[in-house]
Amino acid sequence: MELHEANKILRAVKTAMAADGRKIPSAAETDGLMMLIGKLDADKYLAPKLKHLRASAPSSAAYERLCNNIIFFRALRAAQKSIADPVTAISVMLLHKSIFGDVDPDAGKPRTVDAYTNGNAHTDPKYIAGSLKAIVTKMNGIGSSPQTAKDDFAGYLSHYMRELVILHPFDRGSELTVRIFCMLFCKLKGFGLGYHRTAPSAISSAELAALAADDVTPLYKMLASCLSYETKTALAPRPTVRTRRELTQELCRPPRAERTDRQSQARDETPHNTKKRVADDEVLRRAIRLQQKISRLNDQLNEDRKSTRLNSSH
Repeated sequence: MELHEANKILRAVKTAMAADGRKIPSAAETDGLMMLIGKLDADKYLAPKLKHLRASAPSSAAYERLCNNIIFFRALRAAQKSIADPVTAISVMLLHKSIFGDVDPDAGKPRTVDAYTNGNAHTDPKYIAGSLKAIVTKMNGIGSSPQTAKDDFAGYLSHYMRELVILHPFDRGSELTVRIFCMLFCKLKGFGLGYHRTAPSAISSAELAALAADDVTPLYKMLASCLSYETKTALAPRPTVRTRRELTQELCRPPRAERTDRQSQARDETPHNTKKRVADDEVLRRAIRLQQKISRLNDQLNEDRKSTRLNSSH
């Protein structure tokens, strides 16, 4: 992986963890960057830390620091990979297990007890499995870049991310898992979701507003500021738009060099060649009319999109 791409992933994951109050030391950031660019073996690096974690008291500060370090590395590895298309509820379960499997024996399993955030209740545990399946199934219907504009994609994603926040599918680490899952889903759809483009407090407050006030606006603004186009699709070149006068001259007035040889060409002209030239001219005229019609339709579509976005913003 290139250094620039690795640095984006590292900063995004660090910000996503900071939204939950998890702090990552500078030394761990350096090691994480080395792992992303292939200069460090994550399993060998984490082996002594896992051993030390099992020997530490769960209530100690050292235990918490080790947990954050291990979760950070697992989240980096998860964000580095690609998610299967289409996404499923199993995709979310496996993602949670890959990040929290070292520190949570119930990683990858749906929540079985009631959960609250700042006194606000999340979805009843008995509805988690069915709701998660329904949410990710609907997410597969979102269009990809560049056919789907970034603002439109942010609107769709904010709606489904709100549902995942309210669902809170896991006992531990549900918030971080949802954020990393949205990163991978954006990459699948040709977008980049760089949480580092906003403050960690903006992420947590937007999620809380979606849960407590059922207000998706802060979540939309946060995602819109973090999204970027990642798909480098070569678009077909647009046809050259010419004026009617230029088109008329091309059809009716051949170049001077052709006009000087007009009489000699007329002697060699046959009825078949005349009919063919007339047919070619008619095809060209139709193509011109079609091109003009397409240009008018594109202009009208752009105006409709602008008016729709203005209305939605008000």
